[in-house]
Amino acid sequence: MKKRIVTRGLLLKLVQWGTAFAVIVAVLISGRWFAKSQPVYRFDVFLDDQHVGTVSDPEIVKQWKAARYEEAGRQYDHVRVTSNLEQLRFVRFDGNKTFQGAYDNDAVITALNDKLVFAFFATEIRIDGTPAGIVKDVFTAAALLNQVKEPFLYASKEKEVAILSEAGAGTRQRVKVTAEFTQDVQLLETDVAPGKVEPAEAVLNRILSGAAQPLTYTVQKGECISLIAQRFQVAADVIRANNPEIKKDLIRVGQTLKFSVNQPLLSVKTIETHTEEIRIASGIVYEKDSELQAGVIQIVANGKPGWKQVTYESVRVNGEPASESVVDETILEMPVRTVVKQGTKVIPGVGTGKFALPVLQPKVTSEFGRRWGKNHNGTDFVSEQKAIMAADHGKVSFAGWKSGYGNCIVIDHQNGYETLYGHLSKVGVREGDGVNKGDKIGVMGSTGNSTGVHLHFEINKNGQQQNPLQYLSV
Repeated sequence: MKKRIVTRGLLLKLVQWGTAFAVIVAVLISGRWFAKSQPVYRFDVFLDDQHVGTVSDPEIVKQWKAARYEEAGRQYDHVRVTSNLEQLRFVRFDGNKTFQGAYDNDAVITALNDKLVFAFFATEIRIDGTPAGIVKDVFTAAALLNQVKEPFLYASKEKEVAILSEAGAGTRQRVKVTAEFTQDVQLLETDVAPGKVEPAEAVLNRILSGAAQPLTYTVQKGECISLIAQRFQVAADVIRANNPEIKKDLIRVGQTLKFSVNQPLLSVKTIETHTEEIRIASGIVYEKDSELQAGVIQIVANGKPGWKQVTYESVRVNGEPASESVVDETILEMPVRTVVKQGTKVIPGVGTGKFALPVLQPKVTSEFGRRWGKNHNGTDFVSEQKAIMAADHGKVSFAGWKSGYGNCIVIDHQNGYETLYGHLSKVGVREGDGVNKGDKIGVMGSTGNSTGVHLHFEINKNGQQQNPLQYLSV
């Protein structure tokens, strides 16, 4: 009985083992079938259309490429990197077809490493189409160009502060300054070898130092060869050599000189626009009034100033003035003019306070002031016209001989003014006569202390000698 039980147990184990074996065999067989049903790929690698080798997976090459780019970026200050690896091409080979040869990932990487040529994206600055330098990137180029503009913008800002500080009471000013280059400036992205990228400072110095350019200069008043040489920072001998017509350094205003000077590669044009609100004078309206004595004025209505807004535009090139103009003018508040009555009534014997020339077509030979060590209290006139006329309405207060003056006439204009006419050859009025402006009162002569035929003319106001030329228009 016991022996039968053992036999049955052994038989059960054999069945279990057999079943497990069958399952394993089935799995192995199905696995081989699955593997055979899946295609196996290889990838041929081409660089610039030349076959480099075969790899099992393109990702191996792509990861190596990314690592090299990152390494190069760190080495060259994190510039944007490019290389001939951008021409890589992968061609898949289907393993179900006849496969000639094997893949070798390491050999392909080694071959690519030998063929690798790096380049870097950089920014080229061109001025009027001519390359001026290559810098790291567009941000570096823009900052460099701003450095070229900055001194001229700063000078304009200083000028703005000066304008605002000098603005008088009741004026308000707003200033806007812009800067641009007179040349065409382009920033072009390009790929270059590592050694072609320059420090920004080197390119900036090249732009500022510039190159020799021919210049034609017009001589201004007060200039000489040495001053012109100093202004343009050239040797005086250079100016002489380029202008052989100059003899003994003699130059004249308006003369043109030709020579060469170092000029920056870029010229900066600043446009300063400032808007100012300023007062407008009220102005005066004169109304004739026949009831008022001539020379008398009366204010009828006081005026009021107005306001206007004026916008000016000043253009400078490299700090030198180029043009200035008014670009806009707007009336903010119209002025109200002052109304004045002007008397026209002539009262016999009373002057107007406005004096006419006592001689026709006169020439001044001696003015009011110090002469020959003493005061000369009048103005001397000569003319081919010998007639002497009253300078204003009045009454003759003296007519006759006066020491030093010879034949002399004094007219009291009854308004605080007196006029004196000396050295006459003939006196045509008597004391107490009333005269009107322009009446003939005598003839020019050379009586008294005189060195020749002329008229000595004086104006006295409230007892004080006046300069006649301040009252007359000769």
